[in-house]
Amino acid sequence: MGLSASQARLLSITQRINNNELESEMISNAKIQLAARNTIASENYINALDGTKLEYISYDDSGTQEKVNLTFNSINQYTPLKNQYALFNNENQIYVSSTDAANFENSDNLYEFLDCYGLFDKGREDFAALMDEYNEQMDKYNEEKAEYDKELAEYNKEMNEYTTELNKYNEELAKYQKDYQQYLKDYAEYEELKNLPKLYDDFTNAVIGNSHYNAAKGNDPGCFLHVLNKLIDYNGPNLPYDTSATDASGNKIQLSSLFEVGSYSMPELKPISDAMWGENEDKYVCDGHDVGTDGTKNLLEIARENGRDPSTYEILASDFLEIANGDGTYSYEKKTLKQKAIDMYYIIANSAEQLSTRGSGTGEFTITQGSVTVSSFLTDFVEGDMKGLNPEEPEEPTPPEPFTGVPPTMEIAAPQPPEMPEYTDKIYDKPLAQWYTNLWYIMDGNSTSDEIYSVYDEQAEFDYFTVPNVSKTSTQDNNNYVVISDDLAGNQEWLQFAINNGLVTLSQATLKNDTNSTNIRWEGIEYSSTSDIYESQDETKIAKAEAEYQKTLTEIQAEDKQLDIEIKKLDTEHSALEKELESIKGVMQKNTERSFSAFS
Repeated sequence: MGLSASQARLLSITQRINNNELESEMISNAKIQLAARNTIASENYINALDGTKLEYISYDDSGTQEKVNLTFNSINQYTPLKNQYALFNNENQIYVSSTDAANFENSDNLYEFLDCYGLFDKGREDFAALMDEYNEQMDKYNEEKAEYDKELAEYNKEMNEYTTELNKYNEELAKYQKDYQQYLKDYAEYEELKNLPKLYDDFTNAVIGNSHYNAAKGNDPGCFLHVLNKLIDYNGPNLPYDTSATDASGNKIQLSSLFEVGSYSMPELKPISDAMWGENEDKYVCDGHDVGTDGTKNLLEIARENGRDPSTYEILASDFLEIANGDGTYSYEKKTLKQKAIDMYYIIANSAEQLSTRGSGTGEFTITQGSVTVSSFLTDFVEGDMKGLNPEEPEEPTPPEPFTGVPPTMEIAAPQPPEMPEYTDKIYDKPLAQWYTNLWYIMDGNSTSDEIYSVYDEQAEFDYFTVPNVSKTSTQDNNNYVVISDDLAGNQEWLQFAINNGLVTLSQATLKNDTNSTNIRWEGIEYSSTSDIYESQDETKIAKAEAEYQKTLTEIQAEDKQLDIEIKKLDTEHSALEKELESIKGVMQKNTERSFSAFS
């Protein structure tokens, strides 16, 4: 019975020892796996230390330099101190954001594109402020203008009254000056004639009661000829052939023989005849009022105005001699009394027969020309021409009272309207405008863009900036750009892969100085040649790998420690089992020996 129990116990212990050894072997394998994991974690960490990434030097709003991952967004986002780059795909299309694409497509020219980014906003705000100031000034001007207009209306009223009075005075003064000039002329004539024999007085005294004169006044042409004969040449038996009328050859017209008159005794007319033929005969002239006219024009002028040459009668009957000026016009000179007497004599003498010009008839005329009669000639000659030789001293005109009017004055000066400001598309943010101007040109397919330049604004007293406006040339069928997706726009790994594998190329906007100008050019460039794109350790990957390594290492160490505890436990158990096994073997040996002793 004892032996069987020991054997059973021996078998149990032996099985447990075998299990213990198996578990120990499994733990050893686990520790080997932990070592492998540690190796892999170490390799990953070491590989992460060798990893690099592309970074981009950017600037925040305060101008502080910062390093960011190289992505489309980091390149495309504007800050004042950044270099401007463009990314091109293999089809030479520039990558742009959806916002830039929409702004370009909705703009027909550069100014509309720049306006999408608010580049004209400050200029418009300044212009609005100027307009507000202008409107305030205009309101003030309108108030001042209304006050001035009111004052001006009163001034104009007073000025009209003053002008009316002044014009009236000037009219009176002009009339006085004209009258005074006439007075001087009349006075000169008076001085010239006042000492001459008074032919009119002498003539009227001589002919009062004379039968020939009275008959002439009664329209007797013969008696009129007797009177004229003595006035023309009292002492001569024959009349002179001296008339103011000539024939076509320039010869004086002759008297007909029908009315030749003899000598008639009229001694009272001799002194008058002597005076008319004397040294002062040129002072005895007609009064200038032709018979049968209103005195405003003579018979010769009337004929010319009617488009014809004066007739012989008109030449003889007029108080004037006609003088051709050589240019188609005529001037007129008063006849002397002697000449007028001779011409009247010829008219009367030839009135009853045909007036001849050396045998050539010139038509008939009678002494009666309308209302002109022998008596008309006599009255005109005596009461007109001769009476005018009895001058009366002219009366000097009285000058007008001095003008005492005072012109009104304006109390206030005319206000000046303010100058209306002129709107101009002004740019105040030069770097931002240059950025989007460059973008406009390259999206429109141009590798060169205009440079923003300064303009001095005298009104604002500071510089603003501008750029020539240009119209868009590209079409929807000829796009030079492609919109980048949002997931790629911020993906650093994609961009680095695309650049390293030639899927994307880089261009930089660079200021170029030519001989006569400067402009901006887009030129291809390697990222390694730039000053703000560089390759660096990927600290993020390193940190991540280090964290993963430390985590794995901690896990391995914890598991290894647990395995060590289990191994130690198994070793202790194994040692106890071996001791117990040896003890049982000893008991069994003794029992066997007793059994053999009992049967020996």
